[in-house]
Amino acid sequence: MKFRIKKSFHKLAHIIKNSLAMMIPILFIGSITVILNGFPIMGYQNFIDTFLGGALRKIIQLMMTSTVGILALYITIAVNQSYMDMAEEGQRLVYRFGSMLGCVTGYFILVGFFSGEIDTSLLSGQGVFSALLAGYIGSMLFEKFASVFKTKKMIFVDGADSVFNASLHIILPFLMVALTFAVANYLITVIFDVQSVQHLFTKGVDAIFMRMHRSYSSGMLFISLISIMWSFGIHGNNVLNQVAEDLFTSIIPGEIVSKSFIDTFVNMGGTGCTLGLLLALFIFGKRSSSRKLSRMALIPGLFNVGELMVFGVPVIYNPLLVVPFILAPIVTYSNAYFLTYVGFLPQVTKEVVWTTPPVLSGYIATGSVRGVIAQVINLALAVAVYAPFVIMYEKKSLDESSSAMNELVAILKKAEETTEEVVLTDLEGNAGRLAKLLASDLGEAIKASSSDSGAAENPLLMKYQPQFDNMGHCIGAEALLRWNHSRYGIIYPPLVIRLAKESDILYDLETYIFKRSVRDSESFRRCFDEKFKLSVNSTVTTLYDKRFEVFLQTLAEHYALKPGNICIEITEETELVTSEETGELIKRIRSLGYTFALDDFSMGHTSLQYLQHNQFDLVKLDGNLVKSLLSNDRTKEIINSIVYLSKSLDFKVLAEFVETTEQKEALEQIGCLLYQGYLYSPAVDRDTLISMGGKEVK
Repeated sequence: MKFRIKKSFHKLAHIIKNSLAMMIPILFIGSITVILNGFPIMGYQNFIDTFLGGALRKIIQLMMTSTVGILALYITIAVNQSYMDMAEEGQRLVYRFGSMLGCVTGYFILVGFFSGEIDTSLLSGQGVFSALLAGYIGSMLFEKFASVFKTKKMIFVDGADSVFNASLHIILPFLMVALTFAVANYLITVIFDVQSVQHLFTKGVDAIFMRMHRSYSSGMLFISLISIMWSFGIHGNNVLNQVAEDLFTSIIPGEIVSKSFIDTFVNMGGTGCTLGLLLALFIFGKRSSSRKLSRMALIPGLFNVGELMVFGVPVIYNPLLVVPFILAPIVTYSNAYFLTYVGFLPQVTKEVVWTTPPVLSGYIATGSVRGVIAQVINLALAVAVYAPFVIMYEKKSLDESSSAMNELVAILKKAEETTEEVVLTDLEGNAGRLAKLLASDLGEAIKASSSDSGAAENPLLMKYQPQFDNMGHCIGAEALLRWNHSRYGIIYPPLVIRLAKESDILYDLETYIFKRSVRDSESFRRCFDEKFKLSVNSTVTTLYDKRFEVFLQTLAEHYALKPGNICIEITEETELVTSEETGELIKRIRSLGYTFALDDFSMGHTSLQYLQHNQFDLVKLDGNLVKSLLSNDRTKEIINSIVYLSKSLDFKVLAEFVETTEQKEALEQIGCLLYQGYLYSPAVDRDTLISMGGKEVK
């Protein structure tokens, strides 16, 4: 029983976290429109009211209404979609749509949207808690009822299309979901004499303050309840709006607590003093996603619009961040009250529009620079409250990400072994989220590395694995990319290429590798000799890119490359098309002075086709052939056949993964005289390879 409850809670938390993350575009755009609509400068307000006859004001308000103005409705749909994604795979579109309809209907019933006068504010953040309830419970009910009615004989209309017939099958589940919400809501309205579940909650909270007067304790209870409600997805400010108007709105001489006092010294960045959370994430956050969110939320946060932090991190249903979210307002409220009580902070004498940024609001509210100082102190206190929890949250997230990294690499390796098609950035769960994060980080790493800010700061490292002949002379090297991620260290190289391809930055990545490698090759030729050949990998996708040929020409001219200096090593992430066009493309690139190598060559049909239609200067033996050379006589015959072909078709053969002297001697006996592997050297950095110049390796 305990296990089932824990599993259900984990599922609920996962669904809510995903659905709130889906709200980021709505929240970001909505936050900007809220700021634009309420920017606290009179000249600006007059401008948007009069510009084009007030058209600008109407456009801003329309954008605001269509985003955060119906936030709860969006969240209902998002929760439903997140729930459906965790359900069994292969659910049809009509089934998913029916489930969504049930949730939306349940939401309208729970908030009492059609009970009495229509109140559109119920569609905004005020109805978020009801949205979470309707989204989750509605999805669960629809799933249960659909399962029950699945075995029943349903109507089938011969000749109608499949969508029509599928729609008939969701009538009963949808009806039962709507009926369940309607009956539950009716019973609550009758028993408690309210309009809806939403109104019951609002009425209950208002009753708490019914006999209270303005004081330190009532203010403390007010801000605490708002934070607690927000922690569960309830828009506490809207729920307690009547309390704020009745108890705290007016500024009374001699009374410390007022709504302006709370807005100015407690709600900096929004409820929960989320500006403190934003700064804590920026200072102590190690993950790039935390820093990105902090940067994105900074401008809204400066105008006290904190929804992006509350929903984006998220704080809602996040045990590690709920505690400081409740505690920070208590600490800042108590400190501001104390500073006022002892006379350091002047009493708030002017009402301040809630979107007025901190520092400015502190001065306007008190008419003193001490108001600004008090805000700075409170911000520091808020950061101190959030800091240990942010550190714990980051550690927990990192542990989860480490597991996700192992899972992601395992999925890719399995796909490589089975040739199964998989799109990593489309995966669900932690692995999919990590793939998206890494893809974004890789794009930023390419931009940062392209600026040549210095090797010490460069996350994209170039390593070079030397290649030797049978006499021990270093005759070349293969350029290998290593991405040193700030949190995960060296990323599995095939994962880097796959993510680059999925995020449409493969061309940028590979041309960057070419530029770095060709630049370094000048030093290698000076230390070895002009015959030193550097192999640089290129995927077939990049080879076929129309920009690539022009890029190679520009590169050859810029570095005055001689024929044979750079070898383009074709990797088989996508099959090379054996056509006349491909042959002509390779010929044109060869005419620029580049040579071509074919990686992972075996005696398979595809490999032989490549040799039949295209001119390669070098083929690199499939690593599996080299590894099994000493234990399998057939492998020797295969390598022998490849060496024989090389003499007929005029190409050289190089063996990778040469790790023992026995392997090298066996290859030499067969006639393979070029080697690369740990017997000679692992992949090394530029300076280490340069230091090997002129040395022979036996």
